Amino acid sequence: MESTPGMAPRRHLALVGLMGVGKTSVGAAVAARSGRRHMDLDRAVTQLAGRSIGVIFHEGGEAAFRLYEQEALAVQLEAEDPMVISTGGGVLAAGTNREVLARSATVVWLRATPETLAERVGDPTGRPLLADGEPLEVLRRLADERGPAYEAAADVVLDTDGLTIDEVADMVVDAATTAGGVPR
Repeated sequence: MESTPGMAPRRHLALVGLMGVGKTSVGAAVAARSGRRHMDLDRAVTQLAGRSIGVIFHEGGEAAFRLYEQEALAVQLEAEDPMVISTGGGVLAAGTNREVLARSATVVWLRATPETLAERVGDPTGRPLLADGEPLEVLRRLADERGPAYEAAADVVLDTDGLTIDEVADMVVDAATTAGGVPR
């Protein structure tokens, strides 16, 4: 990908998609293959907030979590060394996040059906957004709500149904290399 004149090139690789799609596992594998550092954005949020995601949701709801997420993402994208960032499923809800990702990262949407995601998530404990409903129904609703934002932000879209972490990681590296986001 070419950078816009006067702007830094997109040096990071960001994985987006719904919970259960494998962003964290695939991100770690892609980082290992590309020699980059891996950052799980949820981990960055907990470090920034000094408490777990569950506690953040309990104390301030999703809005409080999204503010921490926005700050953590901005901090990570300011890093000089190129990295692979596994984002949270709702990171694209904030326009600020979409803008900073568009400037600083090649965005790869890892996509799977809600049925695959529900199977991968398994026990919804520790997933605050799945606490108030049947996981499959919640994932269907989230796919409908978030799909347009993922599609608009993505430089690359990869379907992951039926694939292993290694297969998806290889696809990410190949696709991102073609898109100019991961040097070999």
